[in-house]
Amino acid sequence: MLTGAEDFALAPLRPSTIARRWALVLIAILAVIASIHLRAAWMRANSNAERLLTALTRTLEHQVDTSLRSIDNLLQEASQRIDPARWPDDALLKWFQSRLGVFPEVRQLVVFGQDGKNSGIVLQADGVLDFPLDISDREHFQIHQGNPRSNSLNIGMPIVNRIDGRPAIPLSRPIIDAGGRFKGVVSVAFDPMFLVAALEKLLIEEPGGISVIRRDGIFLARLPDPVASLGRSTAMSPLFQKHLPQAPSGIVRFVSVTDGNDKIVSYGTLDRYPVVATIGMTQKTAMAEFYREAAWIAAVVITLSTALFWLASLSDRREYSRRQLAASLERQSHVLEEQVADRTRHLRITQAAAEEKARQLAVANADLEQFTHVAAHDLQEPLRSITSFVQLLQHRYRNRLDAEANEFIDYTVAGTKRMQQQLLDLLAYSQIRSRGNTFAPVNLNGVAAEARDMLAANLGRYGATLHVGELPTLTADREQTLTLFENLIDNAAKYHRPGHPSTIDVGAEIDEVSGGWTFWGRDDGIGVEPQYAERIFTIFQKLRGREEDEGTGIGLTICKRIVERHGGRIWVEPSPGGGATFRFTLPAVPPGE
Repeated sequence: MLTGAEDFALAPLRPSTIARRWALVLIAILAVIASIHLRAAWMRANSNAERLLTALTRTLEHQVDTSLRSIDNLLQEASQRIDPARWPDDALLKWFQSRLGVFPEVRQLVVFGQDGKNSGIVLQADGVLDFPLDISDREHFQIHQGNPRSNSLNIGMPIVNRIDGRPAIPLSRPIIDAGGRFKGVVSVAFDPMFLVAALEKLLIEEPGGISVIRRDGIFLARLPDPVASLGRSTAMSPLFQKHLPQAPSGIVRFVSVTDGNDKIVSYGTLDRYPVVATIGMTQKTAMAEFYREAAWIAAVVITLSTALFWLASLSDRREYSRRQLAASLERQSHVLEEQVADRTRHLRITQAAAEEKARQLAVANADLEQFTHVAAHDLQEPLRSITSFVQLLQHRYRNRLDAEANEFIDYTVAGTKRMQQQLLDLLAYSQIRSRGNTFAPVNLNGVAAEARDMLAANLGRYGATLHVGELPTLTADREQTLTLFENLIDNAAKYHRPGHPSTIDVGAEIDEVSGGWTFWGRDDGIGVEPQYAERIFTIFQKLRGREEDEGTGIGLTICKRIVERHGGRIWVEPSPGGGATFRFTLPAVPPGE
């Protein structure tokens, strides 16, 4: 005959995976949030690079256009006043020589006749040279001779100047008589090094490049390699083959045919002249800040994910043990029910065993209730270990690593310290309801005085002045009301206007209808914008970055939870004349715990 124990068999218990499944969900959410943040950071880095390049391109366009327009005006005046057949004219010679003095980029001005020959006169700002020239073979002369009625500034192919043997860009206009007949050409030798000097002031980096190019793709000036690039053609590049035909200006990305760099390039075409200005930046430079931020976020996500999954595994193991204990109790209970008739004599012993098992189950349940608190506390230990080892790495190898590696180590140390402080604050936040003290009569004047003493160092550090009015005695949790006053006063002292220490007033007034009290903490600091009046009470929310505010952003959240535990509410409103006023209510009789 089978016994009850042999008859009854429970299905095999499977290890619990609930906590780990939830951990994976949270890790996935964390990864999604990190991805969204990185996507935004990537777009921000691209946008910043494009705005910088566009602004610099507009500046370069303006500088080149201004210089060309000034020279064009000079040549236009010369083409209208000078007759090659009567040149040189002493009065005009002196006039145009004085005009050349304001053009440091122009080395010579020469007047040529119909045959491309000058009269032997070469005009310079510092004098007149006797230097016969024949430019009938030059491209810019042939263009004017073949189409004299174009009557526009010609920007010639960069050449070696026959006068001084240096590189020059010929800028010229035709001379036309009253009958529209071609009489000659007036030309200046434009110094390309003037453009190079302008490019040097706007260059972001050499691999990115910067250039001034004729519309047909001929370099007029370029950095790097200004000498080797002068007069070279880039007409087969994607910029001239694809982008310029579609739009006269814009932002493009391509691999440069000149130097092979992967670039972001801003380009713009001058309105009056066939000239294109370009400024480039390599993708590596444009995205440098994004790469550093991505590395820091990846380190934080990996650390958090590892800690979260470890805690979830611990929870699942405890849950499995609890279920094993529950299954054992259920099995014993069934055995007792089956054998109660013939084992009455063993009832007392069996009952004692069942009571012991029930006690163990109660202990297990109590342990489970404390799990959240213990888990949050235990998170600090691995964080301390991580922080210690990274700081050890920082101490031993700082002089052996490059600046970027040291920067990554600094980010990791700072991140783990912030995470540790956040865990402490989160633990304090979670204990407000579950581990608060019993409500008892509390003299809030004494609480305010104690808060003043505890904050004396900070008040002195910020130069703040604190005035406390008469406060009532209410039934409350004294320790939590002390935390409430400390956080509000410390915030008011910390967020003062630059160069203007805060003046803080604390007071209270009774509500005649409800019998409760309304308290206020008023300061004349930086204040809170109305759109942030709710956000500042949200956990881990700060209105200023970590560089300006070293806190965790949970202080006001703790204040709100304390006030709500006491049955009140808290809000912020602007102070008259600037600053902020935090108000909260406390009832005469707090709600039962």
